[in-house]
Amino acid sequence: MKTTSTLLLFLCLCLTGCVSLQNLFKRKDSAPPQPFTSIAQPTLEQITSAVNRNSQTIQNFTTENASVHVPGVMIPLQSRLTFERPKRLRIQGAAFSFGNQEFDFGSNDELFWLWTRKGTGEMWYCRHDLYPVSPVRSVIPIDPDWLIEALGMVEFKPTDQHFGPTRTSDGNWEIVSHCQTPSGQFIKRTVIDSKIGWVKRLELYSPQNTVVAMAEVSESRFDRNTGIYYVKRVSVQCQGMEGEMTIDLGVPTFNTSAPFASTTFQMPTFDGYRTVDLCAPEFMQQNGVVMPPTSTPMQSVPEASIQTVIR
Repeated sequence: MKTTSTLLLFLCLCLTGCVSLQNLFKRKDSAPPQPFTSIAQPTLEQITSAVNRNSQTIQNFTTENASVHVPGVMIPLQSRLTFERPKRLRIQGAAFSFGNQEFDFGSNDELFWLWTRKGTGEMWYCRHDLYPVSPVRSVIPIDPDWLIEALGMVEFKPTDQHFGPTRTSDGNWEIVSHCQTPSGQFIKRTVIDSKIGWVKRLELYSPQNTVVAMAEVSESRFDRNTGIYYVKRVSVQCQGMEGEMTIDLGVPTFNTSAPFASTTFQMPTFDGYRTVDLCAPEFMQQNGVVMPPTSTPMQSVPEASIQTVIR
């Protein structure tokens, strides 16, 4: 199961990115963003509102010229990404030199799936409503909803507890969020560039306070047609993956009015690969997946103690 979970985490996280915040550049017909970058001590509401406003502007996007640099692989994978709210996502990767499709990850309103050419001869899938309460989450702890958020729809949800902002050692802003799930309370640390106003780094911690995933943006861009900031280049690390993966999203097209093809978010089939339900008892029994002991959710912590909680 170690190989299976590592592969799943690695390919799921190739989606991971961070979206930058709205700042003073905007379309004439767009709502003025909160100019928190010019404020000595912005409030939690000013920062989270700016993040949410930028994210909620993204209704859909597609890019045909993304590339993924994988640890240990010299040739980058040419990738196509498509997203449509709320859960529809598709990423397909192929080798530049040979053109063979190497992986397919997708999510629709009902389920998500994952296929790799060099995998185990199986294509895995799981229903969204079963995954949060499935024992398989103990070895694949990253929620698909979080992957979509990290890909560019970063939102501070009102159902989570948020603390900050506090200054980081390099002068940026940090917000810590407590996110309650059926598997316990995860902690999300969001670092925001204080000079430019975009999300610079995301970190996700498990209920056991171990790092599950990190994503750090090295380059962001602004789309003047829509007034959206988006990630251009991001480096990703995650639990179970050796090394660092770098993703370049190319030049996405946002908020197209034309509908996507009906097959865009439909789970595919591949000749010679059998379809396996990750949340099925048979799969979990075969791979020795068991539910870990239930952990006590972490209690709310005063803002002054946030640094201690996550480090």
